[in-house]
Amino acid sequence: MSFILNSIIFIIATFIGYIMHELGFFYKINVIRDKVPKMTVAGIRFKGPYQNTGKPFNELEKKITEANIDVIYIGLYFDQVQNVPADKLRSFVGAIIKNPNEETLNKLKEMELEIIEIEENDESLQAYYPYTNMKILEPFSMMCAPMRVYPAMTKFLEQHPEVFKSGYDDYKGKNIPCFEIYDSVAGNTRYILQNKNAKEILPDFK
Repeated sequence: MSFILNSIIFIIATFIGYIMHELGFFYKINVIRDKVPKMTVAGIRFKGPYQNTGKPFNELEKKITEANIDVIYIGLYFDQVQNVPADKLRSFVGAIIKNPNEETLNKLKEMELEIIEIEENDESLQAYYPYTNMKILEPFSMMCAPMRVYPAMTKFLEQHPEVFKSGYDDYKGKNIPCFEIYDSVAGNTRYILQNKNAKEILPDFK
């Protein structure tokens, strides 16, 4: 009887461990300082809870797919959830255009997508988080990732006060968003925290 019970407990523990592994709970997050690449991004402004960006992302993906444009999807998040009411959180649901030639840009304008240019920046904090291999767990993985990455970046700044004081201490209301680049080919999300010296993005987005 005890053997059967122990076997059941072992199977359950193994299953839970596997699920936690797929969600990235055992993944070591390495925070690094790196450049922000120059990017041409087309997308849609959104105001509301960040967890509700799925619908505009789906709408954007449908348009991009129909137009047969090669992209990597990206989210720009302007506000800290602990400081701003959920219904006032600002984001930009976007797609990085891999080949932003005139023909492609005209297509995007015809789709009534807003096009913004993100300038290269020599300084930012960055980290990567892996995708799960189980499609059914994708929504949960997307929720778990920022809950692990952003605290890791905060801890990095606490451990390196000289970095914190060099450009991460006070943004003074500037429109300098965090980036989340969703790279399905690489199989990960790239998180980028810009410093306060970066150029503002969508300064009229209030």
